[in-house]
Amino acid sequence: MAELNVGDRVKVLDKPGWPDGGYKLANWEGKIAAVINDPAGYVLMKADKTGYNMMFHEKELEKIG
Repeated sequence: MAELNVGDRVKVLDKPGWPDGGYKLANWEGKIAAVINDPAGYVLMKADKTGYNMMFHEKELEKIG
């Protein structure tokens, strides 16, 4: 599992086979706003596109720059 920390820049990974035109959040970028301890493995990403915090499992994100 990736080791993400507050302040890391990340990109949302695609989900191949997603119905109705594909995974709409794929390739969105943002900054990790919080690392969640319970449940473990989840983080809050503040999306550049909307400014909203969104929860993702670390496996769904790729660390960038």
